[in-house]
Amino acid sequence: MNADTRILERDFQPYAARLAPLPPDGRVRVLQFGPSLTVRGGITSVEQLICDYLPPYVSIRHVPTMEDGSTIAKAQVFAKAVQVLHRALESPEPTVVHIHFASRGSTLRKMILAEMVARAGRPLILHAHGSEFDDFHRRLPAAVRRNVNRTLQRANVFITLSTQWRDFYVDECEISASQVVVLANPVRVPAEIPDRSTHTQVQFLHLGRLGERKGSYDLVNAFLGLPDELRNRARLVLAGDGDVDGVRKMAAPAGDRIVVHSWIDTRERDRLLAESDVFALPSRAEGVPMALLEAMANGLPSITSPVGGIPDVFRDNVDGMLVKAGDVDQIRAAMIKLISDDMLRLAAGRSARERARQYDVHVYARRLADIYQRIAPVAEVREIA
Repeated sequence: MNADTRILERDFQPYAARLAPLPPDGRVRVLQFGPSLTVRGGITSVEQLICDYLPPYVSIRHVPTMEDGSTIAKAQVFAKAVQVLHRALESPEPTVVHIHFASRGSTLRKMILAEMVARAGRPLILHAHGSEFDDFHRRLPAAVRRNVNRTLQRANVFITLSTQWRDFYVDECEISASQVVVLANPVRVPAEIPDRSTHTQVQFLHLGRLGERKGSYDLVNAFLGLPDELRNRARLVLAGDGDVDGVRKMAAPAGDRIVVHSWIDTRERDRLLAESDVFALPSRAEGVPMALLEAMANGLPSITSPVGGIPDVFRDNVDGMLVKAGDVDQIRAAMIKLISDDMLRLAAGRSARERARQYDVHVYARRLADIYQRIAPVAEVREIA
């Protein structure tokens, strides 16, 4: 028995004695709090994959804490989430509470829920996603920052997306390293991918919230500066929400060589991934971007930047190329290399796909289920058929 297990058992034995016995179906019960599954974005994608792929001995209910809409509508959704949690904490049924949070308002709302769970003595998982949480945290008033830190420290398990983010939370939020589990985002790995070796045009694809943080403007500027001969052999497709109109205006001089879509559904995303040759995400801040993992799983080499957790999942000059965020010349040089060298581009795509298998959703779901089992306030969980 390791030290972490002893700590967890010590923390939960008094509480477990007050709970109802393990239900007859042998399930671990989980309440997951986070954005509605209808909200656009990477956190929602992770939440949905968790709900879809957990093993059958985990019974999970997703409780939305935010939905798109007016301020009043959002407040009503959060109030309902508080009510759901209050009822769960009043019940003797053993339940693990898993809370996803990002930064700004998301952090402040989720800290209310986390405090409720911690004060009730229930097992708590905090799952950190925010790509700019470090800047947000440093700008908080000192008293608020101390309160946020105290709440974060009350988690039984604190999930970060990368070793870089783990170090931030340990160093600046004073979370015990023994609480932290590094768990990069999951991805579905398709059974088959298209043969891109016959493509005569290199299509670059950029997905996400269009704007400065994701490097959308830098990418358009890099493409516009390509030599005419190479630009005529290439195409850039961007899709997402954010500053769609602004990016279209920037891209106008390239004519049909740059195409800008607004937000697309998963079917259209999969179509674009299948027909593209290179993924480009030269972000200035990230957690571990779902779009990058999806591109890798689909056999695309990438041009991306070493920010957030990207260096944990992406290998420079193996899965594609790392460029300095905001450096248009570096982005352009990487584009030139991948347009000019077919063998390099195809080999990097194969390597990226193999790398993505480490983050396959089936592996992720088993690891997360193991965490749930480890802290669930029951003596034993038996797997059901």
